[in-house]
Amino acid sequence: MTDTSGVLQSAGSDPLRVRLAGHDSDGELGVVEMVLGAGAAGPPLHVHPTHGEGFYVLEGELTLQVGDRIVTGGPGTWGFAPRNVPHALANHGSADARVLCVFAPAGFERRFERMIGDGAPDEPSEAERATRVVGPPVPRADGEA
Repeated sequence: MTDTSGVLQSAGSDPLRVRLAGHDSDGELGVVEMVLGAGAAGPPLHVHPTHGEGFYVLEGELTLQVGDRIVTGGPGTWGFAPRNVPHALANHGSADARVLCVFAPAGFERRFERMIGDGAPDEPSEAERATRVVGPPVPRADGEA
């Protein structure tokens, strides 16, 4: 068991912030808060064989794809992709969007720790190495690229 007294963080305006790392949750959960800029295509359709991934929209509007289903929504919109279920997210709107990304079990948040120089090992985690791209980014409803 991890020797920790818990995690408390204040609100912040950082565009990328690790809210909970695996070493703070006995490897059970990772949480990242991020901003996707207006018009951001987001990652391509991909699967994680090592963990499920959830998305909770805090601000703005995001398009989420889980399997063959695609939904666009604002604050309060939730999506979850279990292990091996293709998923992606994008911001096709004209304003920034803020989202919480939840990884269970933890591990994939290390990718974001490295992006912000937050002390993660240089070596990708097993979760990162196992991730596979299986398709293009979420298509725009209007057909534009």
